[in-house]
Amino acid sequence: MHPSDAARILFGGPADLRRVTPAEVKSAFRRRVRMLHPDSARSAVHQSGEAVSSLVSARDILIEHLQAAHEKSVRAAQPRQAPTCTVYPRPTIVKPVRPAVERIPKKEHERYYTGVFPTYKLKFGQFLYFAGEVSWQDLVRAMRWQRDQRPAYGEIAKAWGWMNDRDIQAVRAATELPGMFGERAVALGLLTEKQASFLARHQHHSQPRLGQYFVKERILLSHDVTRLLTALQRHNTSISRGTGPVPPFNPAGYVRHL
Repeated sequence: MHPSDAARILFGGPADLRRVTPAEVKSAFRRRVRMLHPDSARSAVHQSGEAVSSLVSARDILIEHLQAAHEKSVRAAQPRQAPTCTVYPRPTIVKPVRPAVERIPKKEHERYYTGVFPTYKLKFGQFLYFAGEVSWQDLVRAMRWQRDQRPAYGEIAKAWGWMNDRDIQAVRAATELPGMFGERAVALGLLTEKQASFLARHQHHSQPRLGQYFVKERILLSHDVTRLLTALQRHNTSISRGTGPVPPFNPAGYVRHL
């Protein structure tokens, strides 16, 4: 999805990407999600889920685009090192200006994938691991961080007006019931299955993206995340079309199956 298409989805029309800020993108995303309340009709639940997914994709693409544009402007604004004059009859070596942020080197004692690249659809974290961009330990830490950062299921239900503090405590106390929070709330009659399904999707879409963790920890840079998201999309599209994976890079151990 091109950033201009993402802007149309979030803002309802064309937007000047040079003037849009990340805060405006997040505000537009929250406003559009609030318009997708699932109680209007049972048949609308699936459409609501697809619409939320489309909004999440649009938000992520715009945020990554703005971050990459900001990094590019920062690098362009940095003064170049002036060549020094010397009395020696040898050429002056001018070191290139390093970017403001650099990736940390790969960790020596962690496990990086070196096998055959998978020929099935992947999620972003899986794609990064199989492409050798992050270690297995990095991926586990990122998923744990993502889980810890997402809003609590009960708090989302409370924000929608479907549960109160007493209901939330009742679900937490019902440890004899199997399943996750939403499943136990349905078993206790505090939520309908439709509401529980919607809240699970909302919780998933509200959690921070894995790419944010890798940028925060300098495992990847923002433009790396943008490049790899595009590569992931091309990989999954080629699998859907039955043409086989053709990533625009050469990950370790990649074998194309004809």
